[in-house]
Amino acid sequence: MVDRALRGLRSRPRYLEGGEPFALGFEGGAGVLALHGFTGSPFEVRALAELLHQNGFGVSAPALAGHATHIDDLEATTTDDYLETVEAAYEEAMRRYDRVYVVGLSMGGTLALHLATRTPIAGLVTISAPVFLYPMINASVPVIEQWLPGLRTPANFAAWQGNVIGYRSTSIGAVRVVVDVLDRVRPALNKVSSPLLVVHSSRDNTVPVSSARAIHDNVASADKRLVLIEAGSHLMTVEPNLALIGRTIVDFLKRLESDACPEGG
Repeated sequence: MVDRALRGLRSRPRYLEGGEPFALGFEGGAGVLALHGFTGSPFEVRALAELLHQNGFGVSAPALAGHATHIDDLEATTTDDYLETVEAAYEEAMRRYDRVYVVGLSMGGTLALHLATRTPIAGLVTISAPVFLYPMINASVPVIEQWLPGLRTPANFAAWQGNVIGYRSTSIGAVRVVVDVLDRVRPALNKVSSPLLVVHSSRDNTVPVSSARAIHDNVASADKRLVLIEAGSHLMTVEPNLALIGRTIVDFLKRLESDACPEGG
């Protein structure tokens, strides 16, 4: 299944201008797999990727399944598509770098947790990541999908404002797939043993801050830290919000890298 997902990763249709997958740096050494959020694109993590690259990390930023191309691709994306494509992206990053850290925004953070349930990764950072949504959303999605299956809803208000590249709307069916992804990942959190940094804004109106606490409290990682920011919003990987968390993420990954290579090798 991973081979099939990897073939798909290499045969994407045309990407949205500015939302293409990208890589920074050379092969070898320490690398970061940077995962964007639902309805977004790699553009969402570009500023963070540039900061990481300036601090000595290579960065690979793929597009999630069904993203950064055409909204019809998102409508056809399944839970397994998300999981298999991110597994393929991680395997490709492992071939590119000596060590791979994973940083994920929003659902990208949830998918990063999925990776960590399957294998011990060098280090993990989740930013505004959900393992559950607000109760009203969970309750309304199946009802709306049953009675109004073709309904589209506005999504990614930062894309509406022109601050990021992504889809401006989505179907209820696509949201239901996100709920399915969370339902798949949440019960397996106790399998996560990688060093973990959980970052979340207390002003996040998209993902409840209690989700961040649930991640921190339910993983098995001995090295874990929860950082709650009393500012910002859901989209913490672009300026001006990135300034609130960038140094914390860099310092966390550099500490892990120093432990992995104590003599700078």
